[in-house]
Amino acid sequence: MRGSDKELIQNFLAGDGKAVTEVDRWVHQAAASYRRRLGGDWEDTLQDVHLELTRLLRTGAFRGDSSLKTYLWRVVSHACLDRIRATARRRFDPVEEVEQTGMLSLPPSQGKRHEQQDLLLRVLAECSDECQELWRLLFAGLSYREMSQKLDVAEGTLRVRVLRCRRRALQVRGELESDET
Repeated sequence: MRGSDKELIQNFLAGDGKAVTEVDRWVHQAAASYRRRLGGDWEDTLQDVHLELTRLLRTGAFRGDSSLKTYLWRVVSHACLDRIRATARRRFDPVEEVEQTGMLSLPPSQGKRHEQQDLLLRVLAECSDECQELWRLLFAGLSYREMSQKLDVAEGTLRVRVLRCRRRALQVRGELESDET
C-alpha cells in the first residue's frame, strides 16, 4: 500500500476534514455517471457508499493492490449498480392509492393505466407457455445469465427465444389494438 493512501485512510477514519473532503469528492466523481439512473435514490446511495467504504476501510479490506482511488471507484460502482438493480425489481402500486381509488372509480389517468394493464394481460394470454415463463422471469428482474442457468439453456439461445416472444407479443398487441378500433 502506498504511504499516501495509508495516510489518507487513517485521516479519513479519524474524521480529518481534508481527507473526508477528498474521499467525498472521489465518491461523487465515481457515482456521477449513475446519478440520472438513481433518481431519488441518489442521496441514499451516496450515504450507503460512505457507510460501506468506512466499514471496509476499518476492517482492512483495502489491501493496496491498486490505488485507493481505484478501489473506491469499484466500491461506488458496485453500490450504484446494486441499488439500480434493486430498484428495478421493486415495482409496486402504493397501497394508499389502491385504497383511495378502488377499482370502480378510477380517475382518467388511472383508467388509461388500467386499460394498458388489461391489454398486457390479453397479450400474455395469447402467448405460448414458454413465452409466458420467459416474461415472468424477465419481470422478476433475472438477467439472461440467471435465466439460462435456471432453464438450462444456452444464453444465446435464450436471447433468440426472448426476441421471438417479443416479436410475437408485439404482433398480438397490434392485432388486439386494431380489433378495438
